[in-house]
Amino acid sequence: MDKDLSLFVADSNVRLTWIAFFTQWVLLGVVYLLRHFVGDAEKTSTASEDPETAEKKPALNLSAPEGFATRVAHLYRVLQENTLLLLSVLVLNTFGNASTRAVMIITWIYFAFTVVFAFSELIYSNRFIRFGYSTIFYGLALAIGGLAFAQGW
Repeated sequence: MDKDLSLFVADSNVRLTWIAFFTQWVLLGVVYLLRHFVGDAEKTSTASEDPETAEKKPALNLSAPEGFATRVAHLYRVLQENTLLLLSVLVLNTFGNASTRAVMIITWIYFAFTVVFAFSELIYSNRFIRFGYSTIFYGLALAIGGLAFAQGW
């Protein structure tokens, strides 16, 4: 049980696991910036009281359609939640000096499902599909956590 953490971290599978996490984190950062570029999804359009100003539109409108901003907000939420969930079990696995290859494989599967699900949020939005994907993510995170306790802690 007294494993050297530096030897564990030096393993190439552990390195690939954290590369998968970092790739997902970079994707989260890109969507974070995109979310601010397309506009605020929580902003409600208020009707102007003055009919003349209500008809005037700005000459240069750089904002995205409202529906797209909402979808990007959902995309960001999915990436944020999945990144936090993955981070917690990877830290548990790393500090426990637990599984290496199995966790690396599960992490890349988790990343692939995250990318597919997150960008599917841009196309459609269905709570049953969200439930299905959430069940997959929870199961994969439980598998990583279970390996951390079974082989490490």
